[in-house]
Amino acid sequence: MSTLGWQILTLVRRVLIVILTVVVLVRPSWGAAPAEMRTADLDVLVVVDRTRSMVAEDGPGGEARMTQLKKDLKALSAALPSVRFGAITFGGEVVRTEMPFTYDTTAFDAWVDGLYAERAFDGSGSMVDAPREELVETLERDQERFPERRRIVVFASDGENTRTGVDQQSFSEVDDLSAGGMVLGYGTEEGGRMPWDDERPQDGYLKDGEGQDARSRIDLANLREIAGQMGLQTVHRTTKETKEITTEASTWDSEMLTEKTSAGGDVSRAWIFGFPLLALLLWELWGHRRRGHEAEEVLA
Repeated sequence: MSTLGWQILTLVRRVLIVILTVVVLVRPSWGAAPAEMRTADLDVLVVVDRTRSMVAEDGPGGEARMTQLKKDLKALSAALPSVRFGAITFGGEVVRTEMPFTYDTTAFDAWVDGLYAERAFDGSGSMVDAPREELVETLERDQERFPERRRIVVFASDGENTRTGVDQQSFSEVDDLSAGGMVLGYGTEEGGRMPWDDERPQDGYLKDGEGQDARSRIDLANLREIAGQMGLQTVHRTTKETKEITTEASTWDSEMLTEKTSAGGDVSRAWIFGFPLLALLLWELWGHRRRGHEAEEVLA
């Protein structure tokens, strides 16, 4: 190769060395880095009664039942930060899955904050067994997809059936699909009045057939029967203290699982450019040595 050719080749090599050095210093990165996340092997499915009776004012301290229910659910999520939560609600006519299973307890808490009871006369009476089919199907799907995980059911209601001429169906199928849980009961035997509208207390309370304030009363016997069918404990909520909720949750034995996620951030790819940079530097070093030998031969 001519002298001019060597000079051009040397110039190109050195320009490439500078460019690759800058690229390596910038540390380019792309693609998600796999990360390990330690999670409990529990999926907690919360089933919430949204019928109008859940705003009856016979909760702890005279609060609405729904107010205490929200406190209990948020205490539960705080006590179980590494589990997956899902939620089903039911009212007089509508049963829906409000939240698929998720590790995002912040999203779960936000959903709890937005919980509200259905409006007065949204249905023609209600049955506590309304969510039974949705509950069973959700547990079956989760068991099929994640057989290594265990399912916990938290059923929150006052136990009242207000639809006549209908027999309540059994929840016994749940017993084989869950590893535990609890039935949370809200209300008192004395009962509580139900406001027409949560946001307009001036509208007064629902009336019964005689024009008196209607009262909703907890059906604790029914809740205990449902709990027995599902193989769960019954917890009658009569105080604002949430300790009995978290204490019961602590008995749900769990094992920690290691799951692969993409939460580790982008992966540095500087090493890809490091190999050609090293080759060019070795070439440059060889060139210096070659020119040194040529200079020695000329001087000799």
